Amino acid sequence: MKFRIIMVRVGDRLEIPWYSGMTVGELLDRVPEGRECAAVRVNGRIVARPNFHHTPVPEGAQVHLVPMIAGG
Repeated sequence: MKFRIIMVRVGDRLEIPWYSGMTVGELLDRVPEGRECAAVRVNGRIVARPNFHHTPVPEGAQVHLVPMIAGG
C-alpha cells in the first residue's frame, strides 16, 4: 500500500505536511514566524487574523505570510 504525503507550501522555502481539516491557525502553529502574521494569502485569497482558526487550508495550497509592519 502506498501513501502520498500532501504538502502545503508556505512562501518559497517551507513545506508543511497537510491533513484533512487543517485550518490556517493550525498551519501557522507549525511555522516559526506564524504568530507574527497580520494576515495570510491562501491560494491568492487574503485571510485576516480573526479568521485563522475558521478557515480551512485546501490540499496542496500555496500560503504566503503577510507580516505585521509598523509605520507612520
